[in-house]
Amino acid sequence: MQRSRLAILLFLPLALATGCPDPKCQNTRCGDFDAGVDAGMDAGMDAGVIDPGDFEATGLYAPCDFIQGTTGTQCGELDSFNLSACPRSSLGNVAQEGVFTTHGRIAQGDGGVRYFTQSHSLRNDGGVETFNGWATLSPEMHLTKQFNGNTWFVSRHTTSRLSDGGTLNVTVGYAGCSAQDTNHFTGCYAVCRNGLASEVGTFKAARIVLARNESEAKGLTLVSESPIVDFGMPVDIYVTKNHAYVVSLEEPYQGWGGLTVFDVSDPAHPRLVNQISAENSYWNGVWAKGDALYVASGKRGVITFDITDPANPVPTPVQVQEGVDAHTLFVEGNHLYAMGDPTRIYDISNPRAPRLLGRYEPPGASSYPYAYVHDAFVYKGRMYSYYWSYGMQISDVSQLSDTQEPTPLGSYRYAVNPDGSPTPNYARSHAGAVGTYVDRLIAFEGGETWGAHLRVLDVTDPKNVKLLSRYRLREEASIHNMILDETRKRLYIAYYQEGVRVLDVANPAQPRELGYFNTFRSEDPMRGLGFYEGSIGIRVPKAPDVSSANAGLIYVVDTSRGMLILRETQ
Repeated sequence: MQRSRLAILLFLPLALATGCPDPKCQNTRCGDFDAGVDAGMDAGMDAGVIDPGDFEATGLYAPCDFIQGTTGTQCGELDSFNLSACPRSSLGNVAQEGVFTTHGRIAQGDGGVRYFTQSHSLRNDGGVETFNGWATLSPEMHLTKQFNGNTWFVSRHTTSRLSDGGTLNVTVGYAGCSAQDTNHFTGCYAVCRNGLASEVGTFKAARIVLARNESEAKGLTLVSESPIVDFGMPVDIYVTKNHAYVVSLEEPYQGWGGLTVFDVSDPAHPRLVNQISAENSYWNGVWAKGDALYVASGKRGVITFDITDPANPVPTPVQVQEGVDAHTLFVEGNHLYAMGDPTRIYDISNPRAPRLLGRYEPPGASSYPYAYVHDAFVYKGRMYSYYWSYGMQISDVSQLSDTQEPTPLGSYRYAVNPDGSPTPNYARSHAGAVGTYVDRLIAFEGGETWGAHLRVLDVTDPKNVKLLSRYRLREEASIHNMILDETRKRLYIAYYQEGVRVLDVANPAQPRELGYFNTFRSEDPMRGLGFYEGSIGIRVPKAPDVSSANAGLIYVVDTSRGMLILRETQ
């Protein structure tokens, strides 16, 4: 069973993937502010500084290569790699089980370089293992492992039937070259199709364990945990009317996706009250206004439900569904913003009857490869849009109407190549939040790729955006979403394998970590299917969306564990 296109959009798990989530595509820097070690925080950046992106391109990750067509070798197996220049004795202490994230570097035929992210879960207890987007639950998959004092090698073999009646045999091999420590190593990999190499490159890998001597939690306690079993992979959550609405993606090993509804009147004991199938669509985002619930669908645009009875959402008579992608949603005032390809803006003066006002793409975005708008944040008449490769775009949306579209005001861009072309592989703007600091507007922008981190930007003057500081954790884990409590000046981040992070951002030039909850456990079901897993969705609802006694709790979605409700203890 091959992984679905829907899963590829989120995980980008295949080595062939271009690294973008656009449906048109085919596919230890440390940081604990309390510890006083390098937090990766760069303060006081000058305006106009060129942001180098999320990771530095340093060339090959390992001094090994693939041997194409050598007699007696099987493509993708250990003897098809030249490891003679590798200090392989260092591999003896590398962990042989656990969840590993990897960053691959592919040399292109035209002299260019492409990168990809991946994840694997290896086990010695007979449990389900995952590798390069497949799980051993599939009868078509076979996993080979070779570990000894100087060898770390894993290969995945799959057989698939083609539409023309033929057979596709794929072997994906990862051969270790050298280790930096027990949890970090580099090597070479190859993808072979019917015995011929279709893709080769080098990689670096990291085993996901608790980092920086952390415990499970600091400053946060678990109130309840509600798994979502056999109903897809949960990715986003919205809380209103004392109900939590969780959307999940179709995932071959976790079931069909859709909408799961919990009654959270008693957050210590949430009750599952309803589930609605996504019907072969891609449901990735959710938001509400009044008695209307909006779902972001990859195939039908925005789907609107009536939640007059919050436990029983029903489709409204008036729909604005289109055969397009809506990846995420944002509601501000009487407008609904659906980000995808491109941004669509709706009038929701009547919340249960959205009306399309228009579509918007900022000038120049289409010239950037994979400039796909992931998310947006609207604040005080400005829309902050987060594009992969293109960066953050600021637009005026204060006068929206049938004839007045957003007006570009400024942007925050990433580095370019010497010839002036963008470097789309090095940065992925994904999500953010904006707040007022006396007479300044401060934006928090999070990336989503290897090395992605939080940037704190002064956006008071959109034409002169200033980078104030950064917040970095491990390069092998990525940020996904965030919520800003503007009153308390606290930022809540869903940080994938780093769990939930709570930052004091009262001084935006010096963010300070207040607490965390490590939701990621390597033993949880179906870990390692893709790089983007762990804490993915987050909300901090206030009254009247929830009862005043329950306001301020942190609602988190973890891709394996489901819905977790957390309470701050400081």
